[in-house]
Amino acid sequence: MKIITKNTARSFILDHQLPSSKKGKKGTLEVIEQLGYVQIDTISVIQRAHHHVLWTRVPNYQKEFLQTLAEKDKTIYDYWAHAASFLPMRDYRFSLYRKWEKAQKDKHWYQKNPKNMAYVFDQFKERGPLMSKDLNKGTFVKNQGWGLPPIKQALMHLFMDGRIMIVGRKGFQKIYDFPERFLPPEVNTEMPARSEYMEHIVRRDIGAHGLITNKSIGHLLKISIKEKQTILDKLVKTGELTPLTIKGIAANTYYAFTDKIDHYTPKKTTKKLHILSPFDNLVILRKRVKQLFDFSYLLECYVTEKKRKVGYFSLPILYGKNFVGQVDLKADRKTKILWVKNLVWEDSLENPASVYEPFLKKLNAFMVFNGCEVIKSESPTFAPLAKDGSP
Repeated sequence: MKIITKNTARSFILDHQLPSSKKGKKGTLEVIEQLGYVQIDTISVIQRAHHHVLWTRVPNYQKEFLQTLAEKDKTIYDYWAHAASFLPMRDYRFSLYRKWEKAQKDKHWYQKNPKNMAYVFDQFKERGPLMSKDLNKGTFVKNQGWGLPPIKQALMHLFMDGRIMIVGRKGFQKIYDFPERFLPPEVNTEMPARSEYMEHIVRRDIGAHGLITNKSIGHLLKISIKEKQTILDKLVKTGELTPLTIKGIAANTYYAFTDKIDHYTPKKTTKKLHILSPFDNLVILRKRVKQLFDFSYLLECYVTEKKRKVGYFSLPILYGKNFVGQVDLKADRKTKILWVKNLVWEDSLENPASVYEPFLKKLNAFMVFNGCEVIKSESPTFAPLAKDGSP
């Protein structure tokens, strides 16, 4: 069993999660392929999560890159990872197993209504690509349940079952059509066996995170520990994977690709500061972040205001190999002001002034990324902000 230090583990993970040399549309695709997926989120207090995650990793990132990759190049597609996400088209066939499962037994929040689904399906057959607002409402059987109206429930089930797919967006409105009318002819559409699907998930997550435990592989997917361990043991036996432990973290076996971890030495690089999305792939596994980076993080938009300690949409601040704080930001697009609602430094950061310069530099870049022109603060801990609103 290989043993590494927590410092080495952090470097190894960050080398996998935060590549520094990717640029342009090509770099954007490479990042999505490396991460395995990028989560899509509807919250728009600041730029949406999928753009934020990519901006963090692609220095010259533009929102148009995603639309071009999805709709013109067709090198990424929109489906479900552990949540709605953009995924690499090269991995498309592995989504077919998940879709088959959904078609066979999963209701995905709402009870399926076959009549409504058939009605919507026939409209796509007759009319081609459509948004939900384009569908003739007809006579829908009302479902019991909460949330989405029947027509959108039918769309959701057809989408999750793989009978339709998202082929584009207008703003944030989805455009759907049949996969066979949209997919490039070279895309592999052969249904994988469950064992193939399982191995794909294992390889994807180890490749994306660098090192990971059995429990963390396939976040929120319905995959048993035993199934994953069978794949892990097989890859260890062939020598592709190396099991390892981390000093100071008891009773946990991590796995890494042997050719990546053998003879690995952390690079000596200048510390970089990142303001991360709450849905960033690096921090989405909260318990893992706590264990490996000693950082406790909770997205507080999901708790009542009285229980919030940082703010509605607090963003983790990573400096070098350490999480040093959280900042609650809000972009007011009408006034073009980026508001610092709150700024909280970690207790482990003995001298916050030591990170002011890189933090301000990143905050200014983040301001531009969010279409704002000035930064203003409501936070007393944001000492370097002048009264006129300029850093």
